[in-house]
Amino acid sequence: MILDIVAVVAGLSLLTYAADWLVAGAVGLAYRMGVSALFIGLTVVAFGTSMPEVVVSVQASFEGKPGIAVGNVVGSNIFNAAMILGLAALIRPIACNRAVVRRDVPVMILTSGLCWWMAVDQTLSRLEALVLLGILVVYIAVSYHLGKQEAVPDIPEEAQKTEPTTLAQDLGWLVAGLIGLVAGSKLLLYGAVNLAKAFGLSDEIIGLTLIAAGTSLPELATSVVAAWKGQPEIAVGNVVGSNIFNILGILGIAGSLLPLSVSDQMLGIDIPVMVVVSLGCLPIMHTGMRIVRAEGVLLLGSFLVYMYSLLQR
Repeated sequence: MILDIVAVVAGLSLLTYAADWLVAGAVGLAYRMGVSALFIGLTVVAFGTSMPEVVVSVQASFEGKPGIAVGNVVGSNIFNAAMILGLAALIRPIACNRAVVRRDVPVMILTSGLCWWMAVDQTLSRLEALVLLGILVVYIAVSYHLGKQEAVPDIPEEAQKTEPTTLAQDLGWLVAGLIGLVAGSKLLLYGAVNLAKAFGLSDEIIGLTLIAAGTSLPELATSVVAAWKGQPEIAVGNVVGSNIFNILGILGIAGSLLPLSVSDQMLGIDIPVMVVVSLGCLPIMHTGMRIVRAEGVLLLGSFLVYMYSLLQR
């Protein structure tokens, strides 16, 4: 058991650092493209911080553990929208970009609903997974086009590098991040599964709790720091973009490799909770175009209630 605990801690640490490396390289490349900070928050940063979920879910799919693959995505989306936005708003009220509220949050809600609809037969087929990937490609293309049209004066301070990086350096960070994510996910999956099974937990509970929270650490760190430094485009865009990518990209990739089965409890409880939490983000963000501390408490409270009910199963 000690070895399993060490594997979990090492895996989470490596995932967090590797995600930072990947995002550093990706942000450097993105600014070479001349797009807005909002686009970077919704795509580059969001997709980069979601790489742990990608690797863990794909690995779980290959190992015949669909409960972990699907549970990781659903649990991460609930964690992102409730826990991360709630905690970030407690630190500092978050201003919400109108483009995000009117365009990207509805997309997040629609993708959550689409996931629910596709899972009704308790299976995500290869064809359905490919449809998700196709929608992701369209979303990225449209976001890029709109990102080029939007003004680019709001460059986050983290991206204003004191020393300019080269293309080789940015690519080097990307490669190092990807390698670290693969290694970290293997350690995390190995230790978490062994520990949870020792306590009699199912693959789905493992995916919805320990692994979902663990692989969401990069999103948590990014949004909290962004909120603290007054960069709402990154704080909110990171969460919304990650949730969209988790469904379209991660389930799309994992499901195209191997059809994913969805249990009764996942279909009847966890996926509906994900949809409800996503829906709840719209009025919270739309009211005054900001997430205030009281709303942050509401989000955190809803997450804690869900976690309590989950552990009572």
